[in-house]
Amino acid sequence: MKIVYISLTFLLLLSGCIDFFGGSRENDKVEILQEEKSPNGRFIATSFFCSGGGAAGYMYWNVSLRKAGEKLDQRDGLLGKHNTWKSFFNIEVRWIDDQNLEVSYRKSNSPAYKAHNSVRIESKHGVKIHYVVRKGK
Repeated sequence: MKIVYISLTFLLLLSGCIDFFGGSRENDKVEILQEEKSPNGRFIATSFFCSGGGAAGYMYWNVSLRKAGEKLDQRDGLLGKHNTWKSFFNIEVRWIDDQNLEVSYRKSNSPAYKAHNSVRIESKHGVKIHYVVRKGK
């Protein structure tokens, strides 16, 4: 019986550490670093920094492309395999024309981030996204 109580107590404590519902965005702190409207005004490209997560916190930089009038969703980034990993930074956006967006950034080159860094959204809302990885610090 004692082992059952210990097991139940352990599960109760563990359940407080696991996010079963995909993460709460409402407590994220989002700082917009750069925001550019497309030449025709239909889309907004945003470079941003996000932090949150409480005691087991996270912080990351990413870029978003959304329709004008839509709210920024900090978990809908164009860069990376995982939404809250910190491996991209110094992100800048520049519209080439109404259907082409340039995103330039620096990235972590450590082996741990190699698979994460390989994921990038190539097109969204009919806009082609061109990536430029900048060298140096």
